[in-house]
Amino acid sequence: IPGKSRPEEVIALGAHFDSVNQSFFGSKKAPGADDDGSGSGNLIEAAKILKSTPQPQRTLEFYWYAAEESGLLGSAEIAKEAKAQGKKVIAVLQLDMTLYPGSGEQVIGMVNDFTSPWLRDILLQINQLYVKAKILNDECGYGCSDHASWHRQGFHAVTPFEAVTKTMNSAIHSERDVINSSSSFEHSNSFTKYAVLFALVLGNSDLRPD
Repeated sequence: IPGKSRPEEVIALGAHFDSVNQSFFGSKKAPGADDDGSGSGNLIEAAKILKSTPQPQRTLEFYWYAAEESGLLGSAEIAKEAKAQGKKVIAVLQLDMTLYPGSGEQVIGMVNDFTSPWLRDILLQINQLYVKAKILNDECGYGCSDHASWHRQGFHAVTPFEAVTKTMNSAIHSERDVINSSSSFEHSNSFTKYAVLFALVLGNSDLRPD
């Protein structure tokens, strides 16, 4: 969605659409409902909503990355190219797993490593004003999703997560990653709200890191 007054400044929103089965036994099907059908779905819905709002001041770019499960390969290529081109990517939001409320309904994990303190603060403000979920600080301990690709290239990125990592969905990377009674679309809908609000707030302001 091109920006109206500052199209060279970009707000990027992403999710990954690949899935993998890492089980040793049984079927090798990888339905990937939570990882990352959920984040991909949130992003589709956010894009539909944002297309119906007034044109933003900054450009909004949406990414559905390939080969995340193989080592963040798709996002790594995109972020590396953005840096090489001198692209003015102001902020990046990553949605990876939003369907399983492992820490409780409307209890969200905030990944602190490989993310931007500036954007974490903005997301906390968005949550306080609009979404009103409970946010718990968490760490992956490694570059656990595509936000890390942007972070490694010097861009500011943030990723809210379905729960803290110790209570995340244990069925991922298996044939059991399907929609079932443990799935919560109400919980997942909060992440669509985060994406829409992230785009509206940052896409229509002069906010940037110091």
